[in-house]
Order: sequence, then C-alpha cells, then structure tokens
Amino acid sequence: MRKFKIFPLLLLLLTLATTTTAQKKTQKTYIPWNNGKLVVSEEGRYLKHENGTPFFWLGETGWLLPERLNRDEAEYYLEQCKRCGYNVIQVQTMNNVPSMNIYGQYSMIDGYNFKNINQKGVYGYWDHMDYIIRTAAKKGQYIGMVCIWGSPVNRGEMTVEQAKAYGKFLAERYKDEPNIIWFIGGDIRGDVKTAEWEALATSIKAID
Repeated sequence: MRKFKIFPLLLLLLTLATTTTAQKKTQKTYIPWNNGKLVVSEEGRYLKHENGTPFFWLGETGWLLPERLNRDEAEYYLEQCKRCGYNVIQVQTMNNVPSMNIYGQYSMIDGYNFKNINQKGVYGYWDHMDYIIRTAAKKGQYIGMVCIWGSPVNRGEMTVEQAKAYGKFLAERYKDEPNIIWFIGGDIRGDVKTAEWEALATSIKAID
C-alpha cells in the first residue's frame, strides 16, 4: 500500500524536474539594447534607454581581455560574467602602442595607418577583438571600450592627427555593433593631453 502512495509523489517530482530543465533550456538572453540606445536622463543623473527603460551599469574590469585570453578563454570569462550579472565588460582596446595579443598579433602593423590591417588568412588582433565584442553581444553584454590607455598617450605615442586616424578606424569598424560603449581616457588625469582625447572623441562621434 505504501508503494502506491510513493509512486504519485515520484511522478510529480519527475514532472517538476523536467519542466524546470525545459524552462532553463528555453530561457532567452536579455538583450538590453532592444530598448534603444543608452542616453542620459533628463535630470542628468542616470542612464536609461531611449524607450525610458532604466539602465544600471554593473561593470567588470577585464582590462587585458583582448590581449591575454584566447577565444575559448574569452568565451568562458564572458559566460562567467553573465552568470554573475555583469552587463558591461570594460576592456583596454590597446594597452600599449602597439599592443600584442595571445596569438602574437599586433594591433598595428603600419603605425596609425590601418588601411591594410586585415591580412588574408591571418586571425589578427582586430579579428580577435571582433570575436570578443560579438560573443559578448550574444550574452547581452556591453563592451566598454577604453580606446587606448592613458599612459602611452601621456608618453606622446598618439598625436592629435594619429588620434583622428585611430578614432576613424575604430568607429568605422564597430559602428554597426550595438553593444559598444566608448571610453575616452585612461589612467591619467582628465586635464592631461586634452587635445589628443578631444580629437579621438570627435573622430568617433562623427561616424558613430
């Protein structure tokens, strides 16, 4: 008699477990930019989307992600960030001039001339950056792109004209990616090298 009482209970537990598993498999990733672009609220104190949906910036600083991690490691890292609730992954697009990634590829092969940056048959520095950005997008994450770290700019490794060329390259390459938040500046004071930062920002804004 006791066996007949236990059987319905086991059946109920099995049904609940199956339903929960199915829900997890069909659970969709929240894509924040479906609410429109990020804008500053009218009172100037908050971020929100164009449709009025509030945006809370919970950032993780993966500064050297583009340089230190390969594809598999980058995907794993971004997935862990997603599980922890981080919605903005802040990275140094270039830590040095030039920067080199884990694949031994440089961010610059001809200085600030990016005309031939895409080499046929080569998984280059910017191809890896593309992969990181698009992988994050699939997980509903923004990439906070610190275009260049402050130290090399402070050392004079990016002039005003070079900043214009670099900003143009970045904006043209990533203008159609919905999950980019541009960072202008780095680890130096905001009143240092203002002409260079202004040139970089203006060239990006003109395109994106």
